[in-house]
Amino acid sequence: MLTYQSSSFISYIRTDILRGSCDVQLKDGKFYTYYNVSRRALLNLEFNKSMSLGFWFNRNCVNSNATSSLVFDVNKVYSFSV
Repeated sequence: MLTYQSSSFISYIRTDILRGSCDVQLKDGKFYTYYNVSRRALLNLEFNKSMSLGFWFNRNCVNSNATSSLVFDVNKVYSFSV
């Protein structure tokens, strides 16, 4: 499920309830994947459209047991050798 809501910090959050993960695109160009996110929190985000994305993100991703990995940063140049 893709969630777009008004936020000054987050562009969108895509949730995967079955895997307990979410992808977060920040407005500064960074894209993170969070694992071990509470499935109850993911469902709450999907069904409560008036919830602040920033509040939800800080509570359930940043200040929790969820683990993250930076997937992509549009502000960096990546080079790949073949």
